[in-house]
Amino acid sequence: MIMFLNRSERIFDTLVDTKRNSVSIKTKFKLREYILANGLTPIFLDVTGSHERERISMELAVDAKHFNLKTLRVGTKAKNHIDTNLILDKIDAKIAEIKIEYRLSDRVLTPSLFRSEYTGGMTRVNFVAFFRLALDEDRVNYGIGTYKRYESIYEKLKKFKENIMFSEIDAKWILKFRLYLQKECGNCKTTENGNITTIKKFLRLASKSGIKLNIDLDEIIGGSTKGNRSYLNPKELFRLFDFYNSAFIKDNHKLVLGYFLFSCMTGLRISDLQKIERQDLNNDDVSFINTKNSQDQFMVLNLKAQEIIKNCDSLFVKKYEDQTMNKELKKIMITCGIKKKVSFHVARHTFATCFLRKEVGGNVVHLQTLLKHKNIATTMIYAHIVEAEANEMVFYLDKLFN
Repeated sequence: MIMFLNRSERIFDTLVDTKRNSVSIKTKFKLREYILANGLTPIFLDVTGSHERERISMELAVDAKHFNLKTLRVGTKAKNHIDTNLILDKIDAKIAEIKIEYRLSDRVLTPSLFRSEYTGGMTRVNFVAFFRLALDEDRVNYGIGTYKRYESIYEKLKKFKENIMFSEIDAKWILKFRLYLQKECGNCKTTENGNITTIKKFLRLASKSGIKLNIDLDEIIGGSTKGNRSYLNPKELFRLFDFYNSAFIKDNHKLVLGYFLFSCMTGLRISDLQKIERQDLNNDDVSFINTKNSQDQFMVLNLKAQEIIKNCDSLFVKKYEDQTMNKELKKIMITCGIKKKVSFHVARHTFATCFLRKEVGGNVVHLQTLLKHKNIATTMIYAHIVEAEANEMVFYLDKLFN
């Protein structure tokens, strides 16, 4: 059996445990004692230390006679030597990252832990890998909307930097990621704040699992995620209803607009609408499991909501992805001459503000029940919106003098 030192072995092979005692961790490339049918010999990584030993397959085979034991690379006479050496470089870098991260965080690196890190995506070293694992393991506890939001943040992290070591996450890193969200992702302030709050949540999970962080979590301030609640006024709503009932509306737009207007008349979230099937709808009511709190919810449908259902046979039969719905909504708003930035959630805000209008006569307490808000302070935001709109109407008196 042939064995030789890996380059990362020469960086350092000593780590410090919680008692500040040296713990030797050695990693050595070794060649198997057999030769494959193609004449190559497989390489595996031999990891020893703390009276443990692990053998990790590198899924790589080389011609033993062309392997230089001093440079730890394949000679130029070997077939595909460039590709093979690049793979070895990558393996060396990965081994070094694991060792360095454990060293900097004063954690004991045992052979079994090394195997777990190396083969499992370095989840206790790489924050991106940890985020992915934590998200998948707890998926059953997230609502559809929450999971998709976390999935989106994970993708942003990966694009920002695929390997983010826990040791590099500090106040400066948080600032750099904020700038990335602003400039590269084009996120508004509330979305940016929400993303940072989620990053803090997953860092807290890492800390609870024993991973040492290089930042005080109390220093990470997500910020407000409330933002401005965009909504449609009655005139804009009437315009959309006219378009919905018109003869020239395309089938896909009729379906998307039908869901949107139904939400305007009920205040239901898109996640709840996605779960409702046509058979769940009776003549004047609907029952479903609320996505936000996982509770049974019963809602009486007003006449307009019933009319929306009757005017589209595909409603609650055919479904589109959330992103598709929002994309098509933008086209619909352009067609109807509505210049506001409208996403599906605007329908819920529209329902709330319309409900509190003087012509409707709804009150905040009833609205809180309909929207299933835990805190009435959240519902009161809509009351302030309607009040602010009423204050603007005092300028209508000026028309008397024109």
